[in-house]
Amino acid sequence: MSSQWASLPLLPLRCVMDHLSLEDALAAMSVCHHWHSTMLLYEGRKETLKLKAKQLDKCLYLTRLFRKHTNKLHIYLDCNDEQLDKFMSYVLPQFFDTLKLYELIFIGPSYIQQNPHLPVVKLKRIIIESLIHKHSHSLHKLALLGCEMGVAKNENDRFIHKHVEYYSRPLSFSDVAVAADAVLTRSNILVFSTLQHLIVDYEQINTDALETLSEITSFSRLTLNVRNKRVVNYTPIDWERLDACYPNGLEVAVNIIAISMKKFEDIINNVLREGMTLTSLKVMYCKTLNQPLLEHIVRLYKDTLQELVWADAPYDSCEPCNRIVKPGRYIQYGICNVNPFILLCWQCTQLRRLVIHGYWVWQYDLLGFVRLRKSLMKVEVPALYPRQGRFGTSAAAVRVLAQDVAPHVTQQFVQEMNEYTEFKWKPTSWNKLHPGLRARASLAQRSEYVLQEATQPLGVT
Repeated sequence: MSSQWASLPLLPLRCVMDHLSLEDALAAMSVCHHWHSTMLLYEGRKETLKLKAKQLDKCLYLTRLFRKHTNKLHIYLDCNDEQLDKFMSYVLPQFFDTLKLYELIFIGPSYIQQNPHLPVVKLKRIIIESLIHKHSHSLHKLALLGCEMGVAKNENDRFIHKHVEYYSRPLSFSDVAVAADAVLTRSNILVFSTLQHLIVDYEQINTDALETLSEITSFSRLTLNVRNKRVVNYTPIDWERLDACYPNGLEVAVNIIAISMKKFEDIINNVLREGMTLTSLKVMYCKTLNQPLLEHIVRLYKDTLQELVWADAPYDSCEPCNRIVKPGRYIQYGICNVNPFILLCWQCTQLRRLVIHGYWVWQYDLLGFVRLRKSLMKVEVPALYPRQGRFGTSAAAVRVLAQDVAPHVTQQFVQEMNEYTEFKWKPTSWNKLHPGLRARASLAQRSEYVLQEATQPLGVT
């Protein structure tokens, strides 16, 4: 870095932060004593603050700058046990000073590295629930991705920070693992008054825990992530029993992430069960289209489904034989050879968002989607082909390969589409796709896309 940085004048810091990236500002502060001293007095404003627990020094500094005026806190826990303990002890308690925290998301290493076989991170229950209690009048969303609440075995966690001690006083904790306390402790549930949305891995939730959460009157949205773990039993949730607990209904979104083909049947039988109010289904990086799953969705959730995302990156192969998804016993159009998405758009009366990435779709099938379902407000299907016999097959699924080029969509077809849509439709540019949806996307880019889709509500603006 240039030596001139050390002699920078004392500048209006709010102006500086508006025009420099966070990394540039921190770099300047490391060599300029004027900036360093003044930033300690500066109360930064950052709507979303993302912290990586393994970078403890940086976390401490950013927390000191932005803790008061941040609304969304995303914590990446790709760290060892010692680093996690220090983060929980020295960094997280500082967010008791935050004025209004709306969103709290914990992301474990299995999501960051896109490896579902990594161990689940156990969070310190006393500190987390005390923080939620402090923000009980503002916190709307809580996400535990690749994480779970630990059992409160050590009462010393209450005294780790003065704010933790103060806000944990009215709370009680058990040192025995109970199914009903899987997410939040039942005896404390009434103090979490504004929580609306919970995002959690399917194996971390159960019927008893959802009964506990039903006592929060504002709780109305649940997102369940289903991933490809080696040994996992998809224990069915008793939705009929829960129906009486949620008189105003509980909207459920399911994200199926990198699941192998052989596990789809288990998901159909044990996860996507009758009685669930499914509003969103997102299937990401499963490398296949599963017709039985789509038929099951139409059969059970045609009156509630509002959003369907089926996303894969282009298949990394140059061999034409890999373009066609092998039918096996899972994928085939059947006797009438009708695109299953046509049937879905016809039957699902509330459908508002439809996204298909990684598969070629005949453009007149797409036209059929919007003609059949006027409620659609967002349609994202980048790979369109104009001639029905282009790939010389009637197979159900034709993959986009890594060397494929973006199709040309005529203006005439765009006009045809817009004659039937309630919004202005335009083709999706391949250059503007999320990096995780492009050819040869890196693991980090795919992870970022999964986290983006898994944590956002219904993606229709």
